[in-house]
Amino acid sequence: MSLLIKGVQVVDGTGKEPYRADVLIQKDLISSIGNLKERGAKKVIEGFGNYLTPGFIDIQSRADHYLSIFSNPKQESLVGQGITTILGGADGASLAPLLYGSPDSINLWSDISEININWHTVEEFLSQLDERKLGINFGTLIGHSTLRRDLVGDRKLLDKKELVILKHLIESSLDGGAFGISSDLASVYGNAASNREVGEILNTISEQDAICVISLRNLGAGLLKSVEEIIKLAEGSNAKIVINNLRPTKGYAKEFKQALKALENASEKLDIYFLVQPYELSELPIYSFLPSSLQKTNVGTMLAKVRDDKNTKAIHEELKEIDFRNMRVASAPHHHFLVGKSVKQVADNWNISYIEAMHKIMKMSDLRATVFYEDASYSILRNCLGKNQAIITANATGVLSGGGYLENEAADSVFPNYLRSVVREGLLSLEGAVQKITAVPANLFKIRGRGLIEEGKIADLVLLSKDNYEVKQVILGGEVFQEDNLKGDILRYYG
Repeated sequence: MSLLIKGVQVVDGTGKEPYRADVLIQKDLISSIGNLKERGAKKVIEGFGNYLTPGFIDIQSRADHYLSIFSNPKQESLVGQGITTILGGADGASLAPLLYGSPDSINLWSDISEININWHTVEEFLSQLDERKLGINFGTLIGHSTLRRDLVGDRKLLDKKELVILKHLIESSLDGGAFGISSDLASVYGNAASNREVGEILNTISEQDAICVISLRNLGAGLLKSVEEIIKLAEGSNAKIVINNLRPTKGYAKEFKQALKALENASEKLDIYFLVQPYELSELPIYSFLPSSLQKTNVGTMLAKVRDDKNTKAIHEELKEIDFRNMRVASAPHHHFLVGKSVKQVADNWNISYIEAMHKIMKMSDLRATVFYEDASYSILRNCLGKNQAIITANATGVLSGGGYLENEAADSVFPNYLRSVVREGLLSLEGAVQKITAVPANLFKIRGRGLIEEGKIADLVLLSKDNYEVKQVILGGEVFQEDNLKGDILRYYG
């Protein structure tokens, strides 16, 4: 198939100013760029002076956590906002490698009995996806917590032999196509990892020239200390690091600014970046609101403590610090009637207090519920959008609306909203903003053939309105969204 896009302003991802051109696509590749008025094609799109950019890349997707790459392979909500490439394996949890063939690390978000697992390694997992018609390009990271659960279960520390096995699994998974590793040091499994263990991971990643996406241990009063921990680990390993959860949590603006300054200084010598989710809401596991003394690596152990009346007072004391006014249930396996309801609505329906309602949801959901919680200051967050080290993510799930999950509405239009915001506020030029969501992540994660509009590159493209950057059309591998049957590529890391 051939496709000619006529009369567009090309924003090519390099950071250069837009230039007027026509773009010819042959099969899945960009064939020619220039004055192509005399060229014919099977299909023609009139650009009318709108902007043509590379497809947007989101290196933190949760479409694998919620199994939507299986239940909703078209991923329309992501592709519709211009995202053509996603990476899974976020927050320390991935669908591969699986030592024992069970993806227990994602059971917080999904019912794992809904899919048939017939793989163990990353290579086998990606080969299985090759056989499916996924409507978006997909690659994966290795989940640190996924490996830990299989290696040591509930035990906190890895011994020397287990560290050797961990490193071997990481190396073989990178060879199998994983783009790096993700580690969530704030989670009950990731928090159990020692600095020695994390250092060994980073050394392994550095040797393979891959990348580590890592969540800080603490976002509150310990934020600066947590950032300094990562900087020190980066200095010791020289690994490329992306901090996942750096957010201006309400009440800790001073700590956030100090942490941001420390990262800016460190970036002069280190490859260290941070993800920005440009909206106030976070989706958090309900167990994260428990006192730290009750948070254990085994969910069953935690649940027993939540149901033990001896711990009720401590739980309720901890919950007194929470602002429940804008908290809503995002997911609650087997209790879908709770999804979308605010904690206030639940409390009113049950005629109990907010705190009692939250405790009851914990029990009913077996601690597997997640909630939307407005925990960030957008006015501070907005100032981060143009930072050199900032990488933008929608952090979306790709789940179809309805059923047992409520998608955050803000996640459905992150990238167009980001462009409007940073350009109109003068934080970045359009070409600089486009580069940040295309070529920058493609180069950082070594995603081949994507992130630029150049002859010979894969034809993943977005046509944006010249007036308000609204997405007018998306092209994936030369196929037109909502006109053709899209089939994305299953991506692999080649070092």
